[in-house]
Amino acid sequence: MGEHEHSIVIDEEKCIGCGICVNYCNVDAICINEGKGVVEVVDLDLCIECHSCQQMCPEQAIKVYPQIDEVLPKL
Repeated sequence: MGEHEHSIVIDEEKCIGCGICVNYCNVDAICINEGKGVVEVVDLDLCIECHSCQQMCPEQAIKVYPQIDEVLPKL
């Protein structure tokens, strides 16, 4: 995976399926997989890389790439 390649990575070991991230996703790019009880990516093209899901996850189970510090210039 390239350093700035766009992706959403969900750690299914950490994810407890609480759905908090889904509630904060304004574009419905992710949803709860009822069968597995974890979050899954529905449509990566919808993701606007706002990082809300990552920031709101109580288990730190979701990462949005590129990470903010990868795209912001170093201060």
